Amino acid sequence: HNHQESPDQPELVYPEYYQQRSLYGLQSNFSGRRRARVVGGEDGENGEWCWQVALINSLNQYLCGAALIGTQWVLTAAHCVTNIVRSGDAIYVRVGDYDLTRKYGSPGAQTLRVATTYIHHNHNSQTLDNDIALLKLHGQAELRDGVCLVCLPARGVSHAAGKRCTVTGYGYMGEAGPIPLRVREAEIPIVSDTECIRKVNAVTEKIFILPASSFCAGGEEGHDACQGDGGGPLVCQDDGFFELAGLVSWGFGCGRQDVPGVYVKTSSFVGWINQIISVEQLI
Repeated sequence: HNHQESPDQPELVYPEYYQQRSLYGLQSNFSGRRRARVVGGEDGENGEWCWQVALINSLNQYLCGAALIGTQWVLTAAHCVTNIVRSGDAIYVRVGDYDLTRKYGSPGAQTLRVATTYIHHNHNSQTLDNDIALLKLHGQAELRDGVCLVCLPARGVSHAAGKRCTVTGYGYMGEAGPIPLRVREAEIPIVSDTECIRKVNAVTEKIFILPASSFCAGGEEGHDACQGDGGGPLVCQDDGFFELAGLVSWGFGCGRQDVPGVYVKTSSFVGWINQIISVEQLI
């Protein structure tokens, strides 16, 4: 920006200025040589993160991560699907596939077409507020080895700062790649809103405001989500069960020390999700 900014009118920072963690325009065909993933961490055990879903387009190109919350229902970040919905292209969901580099996928993987996309009515593509979309599948995912549902949290629940949770995805292993397209996992701490705002503002030139519908996690060097992990699940363990605490939304770089990533707060949207699902079941 070359225009002069008056000092008392700080320019707000918008997430395109960082990276929305989707893979638009990356020709990462499954059969191609391109690889992608979570930074740090390790490969997930085959089928261990059985609610992890991949969104792909009609050309079989990987778009984003997502989470399976019902046999016909998938949750992802709105920024992953807005462009493709606008273009009228079909979206497909790949479940039970922990290695997208294999020509025919993991044994038992299923591909289902998305029948309806519900992008949150208050989604703001600049601030990435309400960065959530619910996808209804055409047909049902068959729950079996390597395919399972993740529990939604209770409405309005927040996790304490410092709690360690796990983010999974198929995305980059670092800011410059490579892209492995195998499910990777990284354990990261929840970060309080005030600490997050302070830390992100320390590395940006513009003012960062954390949307009320988001929270932060990470900030430990080498452990983070990255491009290609957008829409993917951040799960926290409670009483031995994994709950879907967040969805990967965006971040400033990947895996930088003291720079947390931003996640959609799933618990803020449980009412919205349940309302759509219950109305759909009446139709």
